[in-house]
Amino acid sequence: MKITVLLSVFNGESWIVDSIESILNQSFKDFEFLIINDGSSDLTKEILNQYKKKDIRIKVIHQKNIGLTASLKKGLEIAKGDWIARIDSDDIACADRLKKQYNFARKTNSCLVGCQSVFISKSGELINSKRIPNNHENLIKNLKLQKRFFAHSSAFFKKEIALKVGSYRLTMKRSQDYDLWLRLSEKGKISCMNYVGVCIREHETRISSKNFGLEQRIFAHCANISRLIRNKSSITRDPLNQNNEKQAKYFINFVHNELKERAIIDFYIRLHNYKKSIQSNNLILRIAKIFIYFNDLKSLLILTRWLLEADYISLQIYKKWQEEDLYFSIN
Repeated sequence: MKITVLLSVFNGESWIVDSIESILNQSFKDFEFLIINDGSSDLTKEILNQYKKKDIRIKVIHQKNIGLTASLKKGLEIAKGDWIARIDSDDIACADRLKKQYNFARKTNSCLVGCQSVFISKSGELINSKRIPNNHENLIKNLKLQKRFFAHSSAFFKKEIALKVGSYRLTMKRSQDYDLWLRLSEKGKISCMNYVGVCIREHETRISSKNFGLEQRIFAHCANISRLIRNKSSITRDPLNQNNEKQAKYFINFVHNELKERAIIDFYIRLHNYKKSIQSNNLILRIAKIFIYFNDLKSLLILTRWLLEADYISLQIYKKWQEEDLYFSIN
């Protein structure tokens, strides 16, 4: 089996039909479609059972809710394909996506390949698009700085290497994709195609939209600081090692508290509200709203540095972790 398309869904009745149809209508036909129903209480189960009868490529697993990370880890371990193509239940794959990414990955010897995306509304109308860099060096730079990167639903990666680097880590309740991409990038080449292969649906129930997107932000910093510890320490002692749950929890709480004390949590709330308030392309209005949401010197200074340097704070928190030798204090 060449490709496994991996989808985990929880209460996805609203848009899962569109997502499934977009995969079944791919120009590349040799794939397994592994769908994990993670304890849905809506009509998702019935929809999946109907599609399972229609197409033998679809394999459905119904389970009690264990969360996205654990479901993806489970799916990765039982997938039959050499390559994993991710898709979320609210997103849509363009018709040539699998064919183009499969050929591109083999041609470039990449272990991880993304593609460009467009963002659509709940009703399917085009909102905007964001350009993602193509080459390994720029992608690595963006990863390390938490800058613009391709969507999880556009990811196409080598199963064997993903398993070797530890798969999706259970310690990462959010930003599990970012954490995996960081580890994959340490083992092989990563790429992004110019091809627009996925439509990402924007809506208020997206994980990245809940609670100001703070969980995503906090866990992303955890993943990045974890990377710094792996690469800068003389001894490999990754605090997110999923074999030590106590250690991971301590580390995540440490990062959370540091972000809070340094006013980064407050900054992210302001940034979320600012972005949500922008409905116009009027530049003057956008600038004016900056001073509404960032209305004190400290938040303005953080915003300025964030715009210039992106994720500068992870390095500072890493240094404090190292200076206080906190790893050994919890073992």
